[in-house]
Amino acid sequence: MIRIGLIDDDLDHLRLMKSFLTQYEKEEKVNFSMKEFNDGLNFVEDYDGNLDVIFLDIEMPHMDGMTAAKKIREKDQALGIVFVTNMAQYAIHGYEVNAIDFIVKPVSYYVFTDKLNKAIRFSRLNMEKDFVIHTEDSIIKLTSSQIIYVEKDKNYLVFHTKQGVCRSRGTISELEQQLSREGFSECINGCLVNLKYVTKMEKDTVWVDEVPLPITRRRKKEFKEDFMKYLGGDF
Repeated sequence: MIRIGLIDDDLDHLRLMKSFLTQYEKEEKVNFSMKEFNDGLNFVEDYDGNLDVIFLDIEMPHMDGMTAAKKIREKDQALGIVFVTNMAQYAIHGYEVNAIDFIVKPVSYYVFTDKLNKAIRFSRLNMEKDFVIHTEDSIIKLTSSQIIYVEKDKNYLVFHTKQGVCRSRGTISELEQQLSREGFSECINGCLVNLKYVTKMEKDTVWVDEVPLPITRRRKKEFKEDFMKYLGGDF
């Protein structure tokens, strides 16, 4: 099931894209779930991380598509974005939000399916394990590769990520189960490290993305074994 979002204030164009998706489902024998939004602001406010690909109109009232995409990228780096626009020059800044491509209205079925195929390939290439983190004031969607390390702080988990730091209730043992086979290892009790970001190990320190973290004597042997497995592609 591929989860598609359609964001456009033009109701006729929304109906057209839905009909294209329905036709594609029948021809290619795939299944889509579809969500519709008529406004960029509503989309950003309601986004819960449960989409794979969006077709996002650029020119909309209240919040334009480019602004909406930038705000979504703060939460979700794996979402596939295809811009839809009346004027191609508006989409030139798509690289700023790592957009897959753009479509110029009026949209033909052939062009739509070509961009959709690219979006599906993007989605499948980015099928890492997703984590939806519930902080006190927001919901953040991450992939495992975006997490640098996680440390416990009483009843909270502190996630150090490529997008910044966030806190969520939970335990290291529960998180370790979720991250099994994702290339993580504990350097000390209550600190889970993404081995992808390990750059150096010393006597009692491991360097993770230029951040020095302590490593205990008890954990050092197992951590080193995990790191060597990761480097060999066996983790």
